[in-house]
Amino acid sequence: MGWCSGTDVFDPVAEAILNHNHLTADEKVALLVVLINALWNKDWDCQDESEHWQHPLVQRAMREVGYITDDE
Repeated sequence: MGWCSGTDVFDPVAEAILNHNHLTADEKVALLVVLINALWNKDWDCQDESEHWQHPLVQRAMREVGYITDDE
């Protein structure tokens, strides 16, 4: 069973990460990967409904965890 409420957690935390001025792009992606994995382990399955879905760093993090493949 999926957990779309994970998006309610992901979006505000991702926004804080993405808007943090003292983090590099690599650091932001690393934090997003941790967040994505933590939510995915709780059965989050609506990643593409995030308001940040199209953000390049979110896309990069989603690729790193295997949610997006280069075939998509």
